[in-house]
Amino acid sequence: MPLLDHQPDAAPALSLPGAGASRQFAPPDVAPPPTVTSVVIVDPHPPVREGLSVLLPAEGVTVLGGASTGAGGEALIARHEPDIALVAAVLPDVDGIGLLRRLVGRGLRSAVVLYADGDDDQERSASAVHAGAAGLVAKRRTIRELAAALRAVAAGGLWFEESADRAGQAAPPSPSRPLPLPHAQRRTAALSSSELRVLALVAEGGSTEATAEALSLSPHTVRTHLRNVMRKLEASSRAHAVAIAIREAAIEV
Repeated sequence: MPLLDHQPDAAPALSLPGAGASRQFAPPDVAPPPTVTSVVIVDPHPPVREGLSVLLPAEGVTVLGGASTGAGGEALIARHEPDIALVAAVLPDVDGIGLLRRLVGRGLRSAVVLYADGDDDQERSASAVHAGAAGLVAKRRTIRELAAALRAVAAGGLWFEESADRAGQAAPPSPSRPLPLPHAQRRTAALSSSELRVLALVAEGGSTEATAEALSLSPHTVRTHLRNVMRKLEASSRAHAVAIAIREAAIEV
């Protein structure tokens, strides 16, 4: 697949006929183009790779290439180091989480977003967060929503599906769903030690009741702490709050 990295030659200076060789006019200043997000797609299905390569550029996302296997994707991502590596959850030679761990282990600058079939579930989201993913997007999302998620992650944010925290209720598709988290801003500094303890146990998979028992609190108090955590972190779900805390190294799992 050809790379979309050609840069046009600079426009030459213009000279007026008969005005003497010393009189030249540079072309007018042109506003710089908007920032473009680059991505490498790792997906076993050719229609997915080819379709995204055609549709994402219209949304400001440049596709640098695609691969059908984890090994091919790892080599391509290491070569180009795009802003985003969009990785299918299932690949012929390795699962998406396995490839994610290999990419994180290599210390590449590319953020990894898992591209999952069907609705997200809590176990997959937790595994993605713990492995170092910057996002998880379901393939049911529209191209515009996918592009918005990729741009949010490229800007230093997180984007995870929310259906896991809604007891089976699908989150309405909306381009406003990307979850911004600038790296320079540490939201978890606003959390109390009690709130961090509750969040750490939730991150380990503890239910409200189990967390309450472990901390000698009432379930009502645990729920209150979690509401305060989500408000302070501007998180849209418990999974989102956990993701923010892990990315900011406020908790360890």
